[in-house]
Amino acid sequence: MSPSLKIVGAAGEPPTEEQLLAAIEQKRAREQQLRETLVRLGRLNDEAVARIATLQRELGAPFAKAASKLGLLTRDDIETAIGFQHGFIREGEGEGRLPAGLVIVRRPRSRQAEQFRALRTRLLTSKEGESIGLFAIAAHGASDGADHVALNLAASFAQIRKRVLVLDADLRDERLSRAFGLTAGPGLSETLNGECDIRKAIRPTIIANLSVLTAGETAADSHELLAGEALRLTLEYLRCAYDAVIVMTAPYGAVADAQFVWAAAEKAFVVARRHRDRLPQLKDLNVALRQVGASVIGAALAG
Repeated sequence: MSPSLKIVGAAGEPPTEEQLLAAIEQKRAREQQLRETLVRLGRLNDEAVARIATLQRELGAPFAKAASKLGLLTRDDIETAIGFQHGFIREGEGEGRLPAGLVIVRRPRSRQAEQFRALRTRLLTSKEGESIGLFAIAAHGASDGADHVALNLAASFAQIRKRVLVLDADLRDERLSRAFGLTAGPGLSETLNGECDIRKAIRPTIIANLSVLTAGETAADSHELLAGEALRLTLEYLRCAYDAVIVMTAPYGAVADAQFVWAAAEKAFVVARRHRDRLPQLKDLNVALRQVGASVIGAALAG
C-alpha cells in the first residue's frame, strides 16, 4: 500500500552509496507527505501517528504497513490520501464516496490506471477527438464491466482538467448513485418528467472536475421517458455545458431502453467482457448500434 522504493544504478552495476541514500531520503519524504495528508484529512491524530512511529521503529516496517497492522488505517484511507495528494480528490467539497473500482484515482501508478490513460489518449487523438463531447457506453447482457470502464474513463478526463459529467440513463436501476454512495434522486428521471431543473439535479463529486447526474428514482415508464424529445434536448444541453459527458445505459438485451439513449447520444463506446461475451452477441450489439445511427468511437475489453 505504501509507495514502492525504486533504486536505479548504472546498467549492470549495483547502486552507489549516494544513490542508496537518495532513494532512502525520497522514501522518507513520501511517507512524511502521506502522514501529513492523512492528518489533514482527519484520518489520523497525533496519538495515532506516535503509535505508528513506535511500531515502525520496532519492526522496521513502512509507515502504511505499520498503520494497517495497528488497525488505524485501511487501504481505502491510504488510496484516498494519495488521490488527494495528486489533486484528483477534493475532500469535503463534493458529494458521495470514492467508487471501489476507481483504479485511476485509487492506484494511479498501477498498470490498469496506465491502460485507462492510454485509452484516453487514443480517444483524444482520434479523428473525432476534438468533438468527442458526449458518448454512450454500450454493453451486452450485463453492466459490471461497462460501469468500471465508464467511471475510470470519466476520472481520467477529469484528471486533465476537463469538465466531466457521468450520466446514468438506466432508469430501471440506480447504478451510479450506488457507486458514489449518493441518494437516488432527483436525477434524470425527474428531469425528463419536468419535475426538477437539471442544474439542481447535477451533483459535484469528491473527484475534482467530475460531476454526476444519477438516474433518479426508478421509473416504471422508463421506456416512454427515454423515447421522448426531452432526452435529446437534455443531451444537447449537456454537450454545451461539459467538455466530456459519458452516458451509462441499460445493457442491451431484454429491454430496448439503451437503443433510445444510443440514438440520442449519436456516439457509442463498446465494452465487452473477457471470457463472457461471445462474438454472436457482439455482432448483435453492433447491428443494434447501426440501426439507431450511433457511430462506434472505440471499444474496450473488461475483466
